[in-house]
Amino acid sequence: MEGVDTMKSFEQSQNKILLIGEANEQTTAIRASIEVAGYSVVHAGTIKAGEIALEQGVYGLIVVDCDTGNSVVESIAEFTSLLSPQTPTVGFTTSRSQTLVMNMMRNGASDIFCLPRDLGAVKERIELVMSKNSIARLATKKNDKIRRLYEEINLAHGAAVEEIESLTHTLASGQCDQDQKMRLVAMAAEFRTLVSQELEVESMLRTSLEYLLHRLGPTNAAVYIREGEVGWGIGAYINYDQQGENYSEFLQTLGEQACATVSQEKSLRVFTDGSSFTNWIDTDELDFEGNEVITIGCFDGEKCMSIIVFFRSDSKRFDDEALKIVETISPLFGAQLGSILKIHRRAETTWPSESMDSEDDDWSFGNAA
Repeated sequence: MEGVDTMKSFEQSQNKILLIGEANEQTTAIRASIEVAGYSVVHAGTIKAGEIALEQGVYGLIVVDCDTGNSVVESIAEFTSLLSPQTPTVGFTTSRSQTLVMNMMRNGASDIFCLPRDLGAVKERIELVMSKNSIARLATKKNDKIRRLYEEINLAHGAAVEEIESLTHTLASGQCDQDQKMRLVAMAAEFRTLVSQELEVESMLRTSLEYLLHRLGPTNAAVYIREGEVGWGIGAYINYDQQGENYSEFLQTLGEQACATVSQEKSLRVFTDGSSFTNWIDTDELDFEGNEVITIGCFDGEKCMSIIVFFRSDSKRFDDEALKIVETISPLFGAQLGSILKIHRRAETTWPSESMDSEDDDWSFGNAA
């Protein structure tokens, strides 16, 4: 019965929504839309009232008035992250300020309602946010279970070594695999935290390449980003040991020859012999002799958002852990690119007067990381 009571309590909390904002016309409108959708609303007119509400109850969603100002939004984000870190937050605004909305997204908002335009879509978008949050909760519980199992296995391993020497090698191998998996889980969480703060493509590329360079060691790298439906452009690169004045031309040719092929591959490819790479992309215009090459497509769902080519001397090969790092990071990289593009597209349709003056949506950078 305890498990049933817990489930009922969770379902009840999911039906309760905390609304933080002064009592005004837009707050009344958003509250009415939420209640019509079948949710119970608790209204807190001040930050202090919001803190008390979170201390005393559990909620499935927090809805915040973004028009109260950036400092208030940041204060709300701070105490909600402390008191209820697993509860998603959405904002609503009547302002056309792209800066305000992006600040709210940086502070953890899962969605922004633009009033009065989005009043009719409140139910569907709230359900989408809460559904994604439920999936994330399940993933967190799964990771916690894996962590607990790891700790239990680790303790059992210590006892088994003393009792059964014949199993030492097997257990040690399993321990190494488990350690590596845990390192990759921690690394993925670290990378996701870093890039989730970046809402501009150029800064996200710089952060990502700096992180990969730290993890992989010195290497040449080229990142190509989709331009339109079929085109690709150089987004960023690392020049580690390529000499001469024609490196930009080399990168351009590499993009023209490799992007179409690599973007069709959902798995990492390793070429220990540079000539096998040029044979794979069917070109004789490039010379990778004496280099080991890694290629990876970075997808957001079914769409390849970017491809990355790493290469360095075959005297310093990429080890197995380096390959696993690239495999782990690439889907996170592609997903963040997809998120940034969606934010910019939404900004263009929601705030056309600002979008026409902004150069933030130019996906063709060509900058060195």
